[in-house]
Amino acid sequence: MLLEEILRQDIFNLLQCVSIKFNIPLNQLLKRYIPNIKPYKKIKRKRTNYGKKPCFNIPKDYKCIARCWGGKDSVKYIVKDKKWIYGTRCKIHKYGRTNYCLTHLKQVKKKGHPEHGDFDKKVPHNHYLKYKKKIEFKFRLQDMNT
Repeated sequence: MLLEEILRQDIFNLLQCVSIKFNIPLNQLLKRYIPNIKPYKKIKRKRTNYGKKPCFNIPKDYKCIARCWGGKDSVKYIVKDKKWIYGTRCKIHKYGRTNYCLTHLKQVKKKGHPEHGDFDKKVPHNHYLKYKKKIEFKFRLQDMNT
């Protein structure tokens, strides 16, 4: 109610100034311009779904090509192809016409390459080798026991 009173007083003062300056009767201005103010309470909407954000499957051609570190489980050996996979591919869509998302594009502009390199190229550092050695050791132990 306080805001309503302040608004009415400000409008009254404005109309009084107009009345004096332009010689218009104050009663006429008050009838015409004093609004019937009815304050209302804003309805707060509660969020009903507290789950994850909706997940969209982005086609491979539209994903960022940077490699992300996915923890110790991200180093894998594919027996069928005899190929090592280091890290995971970034799941975010490309930014504009570049091959990277906005996060990895900033890394490319700053360092010249993403921190963990491109997913389809060699790893730029030896960070993954310790996990590769653990997997190799684990498979050798299993081969000896059988």
